[in-house]
Formats: sequence, C-alpha cells, structure tokens
Amino acid sequence: MDLIPLLPPLVALALILLTRKAALALFCATLTGAFLLTGPSPILAIRCLFEDHLFQKISGSSWSLSAIIFTLTLGAFATLLEKGGGFTTLLNRLLHKRGTHPQKKLLFGIYGLGLLCFFDGLANAILLGRVARPLTDGLRISRQFLAYLIDSTSSTVACIAFISTWIAAQLSIISDSLKLAPFQVNPAALFLNSIPANPYCILSLLLIPLIILKSWHIGPMKRAQPISLPDHREENEEHSPRVALVPLLTLVLTLPTFIYLWQDGSDWSWKNAFISPGVPYAMVAAGFVALTSAYLCFPKTKRKDAPQHMLDGAAALIPALIILICAWTLGSIFISLGTADLITELLGENLSTMAIPLVIFLIGAIMSFLTGSSWGTFGLLMPMALPLVLRLGIDLPPIELMDLTSMTIGAVFGGAVFGDHCSPFSDTTLVSSLAAGCTPTSHVATQLPYAMIAATGATCAYTLMWLGLASSLATLLSACLLVILVLTRPHPRDP
Repeated sequence: MDLIPLLPPLVALALILLTRKAALALFCATLTGAFLLTGPSPILAIRCLFEDHLFQKISGSSWSLSAIIFTLTLGAFATLLEKGGGFTTLLNRLLHKRGTHPQKKLLFGIYGLGLLCFFDGLANAILLGRVARPLTDGLRISRQFLAYLIDSTSSTVACIAFISTWIAAQLSIISDSLKLAPFQVNPAALFLNSIPANPYCILSLLLIPLIILKSWHIGPMKRAQPISLPDHREENEEHSPRVALVPLLTLVLTLPTFIYLWQDGSDWSWKNAFISPGVPYAMVAAGFVALTSAYLCFPKTKRKDAPQHMLDGAAALIPALIILICAWTLGSIFISLGTADLITELLGENLSTMAIPLVIFLIGAIMSFLTGSSWGTFGLLMPMALPLVLRLGIDLPPIELMDLTSMTIGAVFGGAVFGDHCSPFSDTTLVSSLAAGCTPTSHVATQLPYAMIAATGATCAYTLMWLGLASSLATLLSACLLVILVLTRPHPRDP
C-alpha cells in the first residue's frame, strides 16, 4: 500500500510539535504535497502550489475571499469596541450596585460580558482581563480563577457564534472540504446544525455559571490565592455603554438582514437565504456597516486614534488568516493526492461510520493540546475528516449523511477549542493568563481539571451519538449529568 499521501499531514503535525508555528508547519506540508504531485523539480512544485492550489482557492471561491475580508473587518471592529471603553463602564456600574455576594455578582457579570463579546476570542480575553482584574483583585478573587473564567468563555463563544471573526473561516473551510459531497452543500446550515453536535463548547459554557454558583474550586484552583495589592485605583475616563452596545446591536441585526435581502428568486425564505450564493457578500457588507457604526460611536475625544486602532485590530488577525489560507491550500492538495481515500482504506472495516465524530473529537483534542493552535488543528483536520465521512458514509441516505457531516464538523471544532483552553502553547491560554495577571503555568494547571470535565462530558455525548442518539439529545443528556454533578456537591463557604 502506497502511504506517500500521508506524508503532508505527518509533516504538518511534526513541525507544529517542534516549532509551535502552525502557519509554518502547514506551509511546509503544502510544499511537501506539491513536490509529491510534480516530482523533484522546485520550479514545477512552486508553480503547482501557487497556480493549481493556492490561487485557485482564493480566487475561485467567493467564500474564500469573503472570509479574508470579513475576518479583517471584524478584527478592526473588535478593537474599536475594546478601546472605546463602553464595556468597562458596563462592568464598573455592575460592581457598584449594592447587594449580597459581591464576588458572585462580579463573576456572573464578567461571564455575561464574555458572552456579549462573542465576536472575537482574543479580543474577548484581552478586554475582560484588562477590565476585570482590578475589580477581582479588590474583591479578593484569585487571578487564576479570573484567567479560567475569561479563557473558557472567549474562544468557546467565538467558535459557536454565527457572528465572529471565526465564522467566515469556518464556513469557507467547510465549503472547501465538501467539494465532492453527493448533496447540496450549505455551509451556513451545516455550521448551525453542528452547534448541538459540539458538546465540548456547550458544556464548557454551562460549567462556568455552575462553578460560580457553587464556588466549586477543585484541584490546584483550591490553592490559588488572591493577590494582596495596595488600595489604589486607576482613574479611567467613563464612556457611555452605547459606545459598545450600539455597534454590537448593529452587527447582530445587520448580518441576518443582509443575508435575507441578498437572496435571489421569488420564493423568499430564511432557508433559501442561507443557501443563497449571496451569503458571503452579505457578510462582508454587514461587517463594513458594523465597522462604520463602531467608528461613529467611538468617543469623539479619542476619535483621532480610531484609524490606528482599526489597523492594529485587522493586523492582529493576519497570522490566523495565513493559517487559514495554508489550510485551504493543503485541503486542495489532499484531494489531489487522495489522502482521504488512503485513510479510509487504512481504517477499512475497523471504524464504524457513526463512530467518526468520537474519533475525530479525540484526535482533535490531542492535536490541539500538543500544538496549542485551534485554527491550525481544524485547518489540518477538517480537510481530512469531512472527505473521510463522505467515503465511509457513501451508502447512507443523504439526510443521514448530512447529519453525520454536521456531527463531524462539531467534533473538529470542539476538539480544536480544547487545546485553546489548556495547552501551554495556545495563544488564548497565554493571553488570558497575561491579561488576568497570573503565570501561564499556574493558569494551565488550574484550568486543566475543568477542561477535562467538559471533555469527558463531550466524549460521553459522542459515544451516545455513536449508539444512535441525535446530537442534540446526546448533548442535552451530558449537560444534565454535568448539572447534577456540580449541584450535588457540598456548598463551600464563600471566601
């Protein structure tokens, strides 16, 4: 059996482990694949890489180009909202309201703000850390717990939100990985159907309020101590919450409206709107409208700095876009090499078709933990996982095959986010710990037990899906077990 088509993914994985640079690893894998397709000539390999794969992926699909533009636009948008100060005002006002259990009130407020900042994972972590750290220090809440709170909210909510800096990349890579699907590919519908099949993200978001409610500190988190600081506070200029809420509301309302209005034909409906070829154009247009709104709402006293903030926000996402472009190219090379066919042949009869989501989730969790890159993980895994589903599920009815495809998409994203939560190499892990003011090592040690609880629940959910349960029901049962586990614990005395 010729195992050469497995060489590019093996090169990518090995280099990610050695260098911790996902973009470099994926590019080297694409170059390796180009040499396998053309032979030893460097000129032919480079021409093949750029002409037949990279440029074809960028220019040949409206999804690809819209993913790049929308992601850059949302990066600029997120930075304007962070620098505008509206979210800081919201949290400060929440803290100054009188009531009992100020620690819990503040933590629930931070969690709610994290859900509100669904549009970007890194911006979410940076914003919450900067805003909340002086407040949690004042109420003697450990910085490790703050780091867990913001880390477990940020990338998780960005992964399953339909409006985020992730979504364009997610939809484009789903579309590219299903070029050979025997059914009509609707990336938006498949993504929405994958949300209940992503129990890791759902359980992670459910676990946070339960832990706050019960003050459930386990493992190293029990030993995390608050920082004793002199009683001084930075005086920050307060701005109206409208600085943040109006642009956010504009984005939330504009995107679905544009998607609905961009559809063609006389039979207008939401179903027809989401399968319309106009969706990528609507996303870009909505992104520009939201960015314009954020600029107009930006405090007038600081507006001269707004263009630079927008450039900084867009530039911060360029490394992620490079990973995405390399992933598109690598997926195209996988198709040319027949990598998915070879994996199917290797698995043979040893893997049940319905077990694919479970296996993919476990592989993705291991990859993301070892590499620390959620985008690198789903960029490498999705182009292999979805063609594998199409090959092994060839005898399934189209409806069942689409359901299995959605489950696998959820498994890829859930496994990828696991590494964002507990890998010592993850950018989100590092940013969350630095924003919260604790060391990355202590953050990883204190967050890992909670991430493992959510991962165990997700594994149980995928096992139930393997046994034939619908993804939503399997996730619901796992969520119920998680709630029972936490709520039946003895209630410790609040600090």
